[in-house]
Order: sequence, then structure tokens, then C-alpha cells
Amino acid sequence: MNKRKITILIVLLVISFGPYYIYQNIIYKDARDIDNEKSMLTISAQNLENQYAQNSSQADSKYLNKTIEIEGTATEVTDSSMVIDGKVFCKMNKKSNQNFIKKQVNIKGRCIGYDDLFGVVKLDQCSTQQN
Repeated sequence: MNKRKITILIVLLVISFGPYYIYQNIIYKDARDIDNEKSMLTISAQNLENQYAQNSSQADSKYLNKTIEIEGTATEVTDSSMVIDGKVFCKMNKKSNQNFIKKQVNIKGRCIGYDDLFGVVKLDQCSTQQN
């Protein structure tokens, strides 16, 4: 009889804590921290845009949702975004410095694809890798 009570107790514990474990470790995951991730590659803004313009599905398979670094000249800077060589739109994590306009920059971010309407590659969670 004592063995049966222990078995029932164990089954009840598994039933009660099982869903909590599944929720915490499988369903709910923390957001990616792009700043601390190692970038997959460094590529020029012009080269990245050319690859998307030629074959966007092939470029998506290489770059989509991956952490990459973009090199180029900042052509447009606002508080929350930066455009590199007029080809790559970067949504910045922190307020952008206006001093970057017409200067060579290196931006790390997550590639979220090609915008056909504006003809630019988009990155989010971006940060500058140099001053």
C-alpha cells in the first residue's frame, strides 16, 4: 500500500510540474541578443543588395534571420535608423549619432529580408561596431 501511495504522488508531481517545465524550457524562450552574438560574416552593403536583387530566395537562404555585419558609408541617419550606401536599412537598438553621415561604418544586425517596394535590404537589432 505504501508503494502505491508513492507512485501516485510521483505521478501527481509529474502532472503538476510537467506543463510548467514545458512552458519555461520549450515554448517560452528569451529573445536573441544580437549584440552578444558572433556575426556569421562581414559583407559590403552593395554586395548584399546585389545578391538580393539578383535572386532574393537564394539570398534569403544565406542571410535571413542570421547575424551579419555590414560595411559601407552611412548615407542617412535618424534617431532610430541608419541607411548604408542607400542599399541597406538598419533599425538601430540605440539612438544613432548624426556624426556617422558620410563616414565609413560597420553595423552588426539581424537580416530580416529584402523590401521590394523600397529596394533595400532590412536589418533590425543593429548596433555600430566602431565609432
